[in-house]
Amino acid sequence: MPGIGARQRPPHWGTALRIVYFYSDTHPYEKAIYPGVGPAFARPLGWETRPISGLDDGNFDAGVVDNRLEDGDVARLRRYLALAATGRSAIFFRVSDPDMPDSPNPNVRFIFDCADIAGVHYATTYDPEGPFLGFTRRLKLSRIVPLPYAYDSSREVELPLSGRSRRLFLSGSNSRILYPLRHALRRRRRWSPLLRYLVHDLKHPGYPEHGKPPRHDITHDRFVALAARFTHFFLCGTRFNVELMKYVECAYAGSVPVGLPAKSLSMAAKNCFRPYTARTFDLVGDLRQPIGKLSERAAAYRTAMRELRSPARIIDDFIAQASSAGVGGRAAR
Repeated sequence: MPGIGARQRPPHWGTALRIVYFYSDTHPYEKAIYPGVGPAFARPLGWETRPISGLDDGNFDAGVVDNRLEDGDVARLRRYLALAATGRSAIFFRVSDPDMPDSPNPNVRFIFDCADIAGVHYATTYDPEGPFLGFTRRLKLSRIVPLPYAYDSSREVELPLSGRSRRLFLSGSNSRILYPLRHALRRRRRWSPLLRYLVHDLKHPGYPEHGKPPRHDITHDRFVALAARFTHFFLCGTRFNVELMKYVECAYAGSVPVGLPAKSLSMAAKNCFRPYTARTFDLVGDLRQPIGKLSERAAAYRTAMRELRSPARIIDDFIAQASSAGVGGRAAR
């Protein structure tokens, strides 16, 4: 996949750090069900992207390495890390799941086996929780730098709430252990005719990346477009309460957030939520709020997420924290 040219980098980049996002040479990113992996993750940030085979080309200060690694990628990374620390630039392995350190996949395990190698750090999309939090507490040299999903204003849907169905949009995996709040709502919906009407449930599309046939093709922009047909959007951040991409996708759809705000959200964003109480009466009451009030909440949430996850802010924070870790050219001993 082609990289993003230097002319597209944000103007505030200056000469602070040249960051390149490295992605797998062979992983089928075109089958990903959301734009949170591979080159698509880096696109809103305006970062240059290269395949991992381009590590040897050099000419970067910090490399962020996507975590969809295949066997050939791991072999190339091993060769790169075998170089003297003074002869290579720092890399940040991207972590996107609190459970990643417990993965049985050897290519994922490799990411964590590289802990405390000189010039190896970690860029985490979510706040450290669960097994990943335990992993961070054992680190001696490697640093942890936040790298959340950037807000991509080009994905916003402009559709007034007055033209939408007053229903709650629900989607995603139905794991009772990983998504207890979502699972509970689906279970109640199964036995309640009223909830079956009030809640539009989009099943998980499956994982075509792993060679499984997709259940449907409502992903990426089609997903946001479908969500924008309804006034409300159900959000929950797994049992770890982390900020999934759905939290920005709700803002893209211009919808009213309902559910559980992720711990990492700003108070401005959290204040827009109607907490999910498991009482149908409360959901009905929120769905029936005056459309003007609902529109204000949806607009306030979009504004809050635009500010909180603005690409410029994320890049500045990343550069500041990477620089404090001694990153800026060749890896420090």
